[in-house]
Amino acid sequence: MIKPSKTSKAQQLTPEELQEFKETYEAYQKAVFDLGLLTVEIDDAKQKLDDLNGEKIDLTQHLKELSVKQQEISNALGEKYGDKQVDLETGNLK
Repeated sequence: MIKPSKTSKAQQLTPEELQEFKETYEAYQKAVFDLGLLTVEIDDAKQKLDDLNGEKIDLTQHLKELSVKQQEISNALGEKYGDKQVDLETGNLK
């Protein structure tokens, strides 16, 4: 901030100085505002990423459970029908 000198009389900025001062001040204020918005967006993105990682963990666990179940069913059917392939549309064995 500009401070008045104790030895000089009050002066006035030239129009050019005032314009430059205003433009710089306004640019600074806009940059502070934009930084605040960006910070909020980053925080929102981090929260979304945390949520997605949680969903990924849940789906990975579900996939492991389904894999175990699929293996158990395949083993049981293999014991009953032998080593054959199943037509998933009709249930026919080949």
